Amino acid sequence: MSSFPNSIVALAATLERGWQSYRNSGEFDLFVEFTLSLNGLTEQLHRQHLPGLVRACQELENTALTFFAEREMHPIPLDQAVAIERKLQIILGELRRHETPAILARRTLDTAEGQVGDCWNQPRRVLIVSRENHPWSASLAEQLGFFGFTPEEARWGEQPANDEPPLAITFIPDVEGRAYPPAAISAIIALRTRFPTSYFYCLSVPSNLQSIVLLQRAGADACVPVGNKVSDVLSRILDLVEMHEQEMHRVLIVEDSATAIAHIRRSLSQHGIDSKAISDPRLLFEVANEYRPDAILMDMYMPFCTGVEVTSALRQIPEYQALPVIYLSSENDIVQQVEALRLGGDQFLTKPVNPIILASVVKTKIERYREMLYSGQHDSLTGLFNHSTSKVQVERMLQAAQPDGQLVVAMIDIDRFKTINDNYGHPVGDQVIRSVAWLLRGRLRSTDLVGRYGGEEFIIALPGIETAQAIGLIEQIREDFSQLPHAHAQGTLRATLSCGIAALPDYLTASSLIAAADDALLEAKRTGRNRVVLNRGNPPGQ
Repeated sequence: MSSFPNSIVALAATLERGWQSYRNSGEFDLFVEFTLSLNGLTEQLHRQHLPGLVRACQELENTALTFFAEREMHPIPLDQAVAIERKLQIILGELRRHETPAILARRTLDTAEGQVGDCWNQPRRVLIVSRENHPWSASLAEQLGFFGFTPEEARWGEQPANDEPPLAITFIPDVEGRAYPPAAISAIIALRTRFPTSYFYCLSVPSNLQSIVLLQRAGADACVPVGNKVSDVLSRILDLVEMHEQEMHRVLIVEDSATAIAHIRRSLSQHGIDSKAISDPRLLFEVANEYRPDAILMDMYMPFCTGVEVTSALRQIPEYQALPVIYLSSENDIVQQVEALRLGGDQFLTKPVNPIILASVVKTKIERYREMLYSGQHDSLTGLFNHSTSKVQVERMLQAAQPDGQLVVAMIDIDRFKTINDNYGHPVGDQVIRSVAWLLRGRLRSTDLVGRYGGEEFIIALPGIETAQAIGLIEQIREDFSQLPHAHAQGTLRATLSCGIAALPDYLTASSLIAAADDALLEAKRTGRNRVVLNRGNPPGQ
């Protein structure tokens, strides 16, 4: 299970230990802890796009909740305990057998020795289910191949010979815009049973509730409306691949009561939330700088100062101005609560707080906070890092690579992009930009940087790779992009890329690497476009 995000590994282990503890003692409180851990695991699996496992967890939750109400029901009867344990072992077995789709498809060079292998071309299977010779099937397969996937076709009602779960399965109906017939629904159910961890896309679904509900019940994860065809599916599949292992939620607790701290930390850990506690608010800035919390749980009244005073001081620091602060207090005065929120707090919870409510509020605040950070760091059209974040990432990668590591930086530009916009319109131009982003995301590793530097210009940074190998990889991307068809009202067009490259140790700072790559890009433009140029210069004074 080591390939799963830490939060899932921790929750699965906690769940298994919790059930064994309950079976050994039969205590109601331990059963409550087991059920809370199960709820937390379900949420984490949902985020990792494992719909089959989510359903199994939800079924187990429903069974467990029938024994949740009364202490007198515990220990539960043996036959019921055996039934719960059987369902639990199925879930744990699947977790041990499968990785998440995002990790299965992850573009990583990590091996046991950390060496670079053929990881850029690792197959990422996408199964396309359709009738024979369906035109969408051929078009989707062609574009998936361009973006680094391995498309495989299957007919409706057939079971694939390959037992390995594909990253995704795309279903193309025989007739566009009509409800899927019963035979198609049965075929989807059969494949969902066989591949619980794959992501299911149903294309050309009519916009009516009955059709969507029936497909969701059969196992569909996404119902793509009529009119949204290849480009929408490509975008969703690439988003699935791009999904990175999520860090555990981190919460800093500022509380002077050791009993309260123990209660809060226990409640949070049952939901896969990491926490750190301090009893002296004067340590807040130092600990927050080291721990980097996603939220702060703040006691209202402490010996040195009040929580409101601490929050007001925290908001003076730019990097903490948007960090969620949740007050925990026995204060029942509404006026005091409103004043606390007015002075910088985000939520007020009254002690003693229900552990499920506490975890739910914390997760909601953290998710919104992370979404805000994401939108500030990413380009809205492509989902790639934006200009400023890309520069920061190059600096971080450079620091990690020095003194003796490897780092290649490349600047990429779409040739004659203004002509594309002028001749075919901005929507087509946007599609070409997205195609570059998709191709880069599909061909590069999760350890690589891919950013939109501005307009039609992109930046990539490749750590731990020889310059010659990087040039070969980028040349292949350039060549493949030149063959990629871009649809427009009158047919298709093709575009080309120019690229400039710079690398360690020729340039030793992030700014000089980027500038040198940009200079090489200009040289590629001057010397005919649709080519890759390496900048080998080493300016004095570096």
